[in-house]
Amino acid sequence: MPRVHACVARPRVFATRASTRVSRVRASSLPTLELPSVDATREREKSFARALAAASHRYGFFYLTGHGCERACEATLEASRAFFDLPDAAKREIDYRASPCFRGYVADGLENTNGRPDRREQIEFGAEGTYRGRACENHYERLIGPNQWPTADGGRLRREVERFQGEMERVSRRTMRYLALGLGLNEDCFDATFGDAPNVQMKVCRYPPTSDGEFGVGEHSDTGYLSLLVQDDVGGLQVKLPDSDEWIDAPPIPGALVVNLGEMIQFATGGYLIATPHRVRNVAPDFGRARYSVPYFWNPRLDYRVEAMKLPEDLPWCRPKPPSYDSTASHGGTNKVLDCYGENAFKSLARSHREVMERHHGDLQILPDGSVVKRDQATTRV
Repeated sequence: MPRVHACVARPRVFATRASTRVSRVRASSLPTLELPSVDATREREKSFARALAAASHRYGFFYLTGHGCERACEATLEASRAFFDLPDAAKREIDYRASPCFRGYVADGLENTNGRPDRREQIEFGAEGTYRGRACENHYERLIGPNQWPTADGGRLRREVERFQGEMERVSRRTMRYLALGLGLNEDCFDATFGDAPNVQMKVCRYPPTSDGEFGVGEHSDTGYLSLLVQDDVGGLQVKLPDSDEWIDAPPIPGALVVNLGEMIQFATGGYLIATPHRVRNVAPDFGRARYSVPYFWNPRLDYRVEAMKLPEDLPWCRPKPPSYDSTASHGGTNKVLDCYGENAFKSLARSHREVMERHHGDLQILPDGSVVKRDQATTRV
């Protein structure tokens, strides 16, 4: 069991210095951090690392600038807009329901988050691989498979997405190394978590404007380690402050990625880092535009099983409640975090895409806490 750090009993507040480049306009604002340049001094890197660890502990959310991926981000947004402008028949050629590994086009209202249909359309992508179906030793290995790519756009979206994935991997690996440094650990301590086969996922999304501000995606927390989001200038992302019922807006900042932490790194750090619930409320139609976004998920390899990390005893604790490491605040507090990343990832997809489960994974059953088991084992687990 990941330990609860002794410093929890002595709440402290992180000092904010100009050198950390963390800006807080008011208590509820998310911090903005600038990634050091490749030729930055060691002192600048350490300052950034401390600010990164502070933001990841206190909020689990922050803006990241200085990443150098602006062109790839904008090109991917433009290619996704072009895809969503295609006729429905062209989009449905890559219908995700044909994919047992949950890849492809998801029409508006087909995904379910926290028990309610989402008001968005999207394409789901993952790491390329060969699907082996029920021959897999572990059910989560069924997530390995090919992506579905549109052909009606002449391959434009595929080119931009694959370029974007390369840029996001570079930023993700750098961010994880700085986070390790900020936690007082060896810079390479997270490297084995991902290895050469991280289970990278991403989406391109379109949220239609609605008359009553429906939720494009309901309250949830991400399953992996790190999520990086590109959003256009429309807005709608909302973040639930840790240990609070307060929701705040995370409006677009030109050139900035929105970054948040996932369930597995919360588990690994004994709750010191936090997987913060978030949602998207669709913008009212008088704005006249849909919202487009591109979320990228930097996740461990599928067979990674989380182990408790030994964090320094003098890390300050500045959230009011004791840490929770094996559950999150989403799904009404019933979201159990599983120690195997592949099981945690399959759990999330199975909950959200019931039709894919029925079509391709009828031998599996979802338990109330989100765990997925063989049907013949379900009665012993309930």
